[in-house]
Amino acid sequence: MKALIYDGKSVIYQDVHHRDAEFYSRPIKIKIQLAGICSTDLKIVDGKYYNKALLKPNGILGHEGCGHVAQSSPGSLFKTGDHVVFETVFPCQKCDTCVKGLTNYCSNWLHIGINTNGTFSEYLTIDESMVHKISKDIPPQISVLAEPLSIAQNSMASIFEGRQDKALTVAVVGPGILGVLHTLLLAESDHSVDVFGVSGDDQRLEKALSLGAKNAFKTDVAPAKLQQYDLVIDSSNTSSGITFALSRCKPGGHLRILNLSTEKSISASDIVKSGCRISTSKGIHHSHMVTACNYMETNGHKLTGLTTHFFSPNDYQQAFNFARNPKGIKSVFDFN
Repeated sequence: MKALIYDGKSVIYQDVHHRDAEFYSRPIKIKIQLAGICSTDLKIVDGKYYNKALLKPNGILGHEGCGHVAQSSPGSLFKTGDHVVFETVFPCQKCDTCVKGLTNYCSNWLHIGINTNGTFSEYLTIDESMVHKISKDIPPQISVLAEPLSIAQNSMASIFEGRQDKALTVAVVGPGILGVLHTLLLAESDHSVDVFGVSGDDQRLEKALSLGAKNAFKTDVAPAKLQQYDLVIDSSNTSSGITFALSRCKPGGHLRILNLSTEKSISASDIVKSGCRISTSKGIHHSHMVTACNYMETNGHKLTGLTTHFFSPNDYQQAFNFARNPKGIKSVFDFN
């Protein structure tokens, strides 16, 4: 099979031997249809991943995707041809954090596209416990969004768990795929959402407005007097983005950080003085992918138009260069 390999310095599209089944007790082989390009993939390719020691030598990149079952284990709940999406992390279920239910912080995790082979490939082998069957009626340009949608569902669960809040004022900083998905889910719940981007984000901001945002602003030309918000979602992936997000959060408000920038930005003093409650998360729980799958089954049509650009894996340099720019929303590799 052919796959996009990262050798520690550059990406190569080449023939590889399909492997990884030895890691899993119930391996499933999936034929990849579409594989989403994430900012984490770009950080790896650009040599900016926060912990390069985690990366699998000559590993296959990518952790977002959808496909259908090519082969399953005897007695599997899945059969050949089933349309599926999948989680990115295989937790050990034995370490202290797993025992506490924090499987997304597993000390011994296997993460596709990081320390095991990923989705930028014709085939992917993972454990059955990571796989979720979806309807064949859901088009791949919708189902490929399952992983970022599950992250947005994780935020919704964490922010509103056990609370019956009145409608909140919300700022979403960064109108990439996570930003627009948060906008959609929050607007559906009758919260008033303003979205902030930068110059070049025109298409993304327009999409956010169509998904229920009340206002869309560019931070470099925003009004001099901006309000503060009950809830701020930072999905900017920049140091300037998190600084702006913190400044927009009311004292006593909630700042949800999805920003994975490794650049220096806010200080501990900035955080203390803000008076904000801050929450973060790494990865998702199994339940969040279940919620995302259910959403796609009932409301998948609302995700139409979020997968905007399709690339052949042969054109990976063009795809990565395009994904680095604020054009489009979600770019994907097409392995059909």
